[in-house]
Amino acid sequence: MQNYLAEVINKAFELLSKYPLCDSCLGRCFARLSYAHTNEERGKAIKLTLLLSLDYSLKEHKIQDSNQVKEIMFNMGQISYGIFSLYFGDDFQNRSCYICNNRIQEIKRKFYQKALSLLREKGYKTFVLGVSLPRHMRDIEQNFIVENGLIYYESLKNEIKREVGKLLTGEESKPDIDNPEVEIIYDIEYDTILERKRTKHYLFFYNRLVRGIPLSSWYAKGGLSLEKLLNTQINSPYSEPSDVRIVDDYPLITEVDLNLNQINGFYLKKSGRVSGTELDVIYNVKPSIRVYRVTVNAKEELRDCVKVFDTICDIFIEAKDFNELKQKLAELRGEILGIDLISTTGKSNLLANNYIRP
Repeated sequence: MQNYLAEVINKAFELLSKYPLCDSCLGRCFARLSYAHTNEERGKAIKLTLLLSLDYSLKEHKIQDSNQVKEIMFNMGQISYGIFSLYFGDDFQNRSCYICNNRIQEIKRKFYQKALSLLREKGYKTFVLGVSLPRHMRDIEQNFIVENGLIYYESLKNEIKREVGKLLTGEESKPDIDNPEVEIIYDIEYDTILERKRTKHYLFFYNRLVRGIPLSSWYAKGGLSLEKLLNTQINSPYSEPSDVRIVDDYPLITEVDLNLNQINGFYLKKSGRVSGTELDVIYNVKPSIRVYRVTVNAKEELRDCVKVFDTICDIFIEAKDFNELKQKLAELRGEILGIDLISTTGKSNLLANNYIRP
């Protein structure tokens, strides 16, 4: 047990030998230890423990270089003033925190006041918080973490969001990571908050049994598109060129809750509202293999083809995406009459199985 304690105190000694750190910024270096305490409490406890150890070492004449002790006490701040004055007189230096410049409590207070004012003015019931750090603070913190190998560190942004969120909870509003009405971002550099409304998202799965109608109006270039048909913006984690019919279930994200099953050759299967981590998963899931049916008017006999009529036949080709399919078709002798996406394998299948309602 003594060895474990020594490791924490030795690390704190090492840090305070090099940097002035306020209670919160020192405590944040060990944030993943001693659950249910604030970083300010951790930092103060560590400093007090270290001061006890330094005082003992001074009294027992175990410290040879008193200048190093003075530096550490300067970097601890006012908590060490009493012991410092006892040994070294009144020549005490007040130093600003290397990470937050002694501003962390002020930052939390301003963020809380501005966020509370916004919530009361607009009447939002649920929210999520964000913090925008000035570039120099981001660089200082990142270098500090890496150079000192701080595996138990919590980011400055995370502490601010967590502590302000606690203060705001119960003020007729509450945090909701998955379905917030608004995201409130505090820009520290300009001392202002940004209000960003969270858009609702709905998940559908679609089949496209027509050719020539793309999903996006941007690709349609003034022509017909599914976006134009539905009169709403849509997004899809993956799709196929507009001339490829899609028989498998492909995901589609909309900002409007649609109440229809089919439109102009598109067939829609509704899943429901999705947000937060669900959206992240959906946008990062892709098929590992796609199976295409290519209808060909062959100029010569093709291996493994299914004859449809006379020289017209179907061949089935596996590819990771449409670009790979084109490479495989480059040397095919014959006229390609049509391409259909038949099925996929990979995590995309799990997505459809989990979200399509019976």
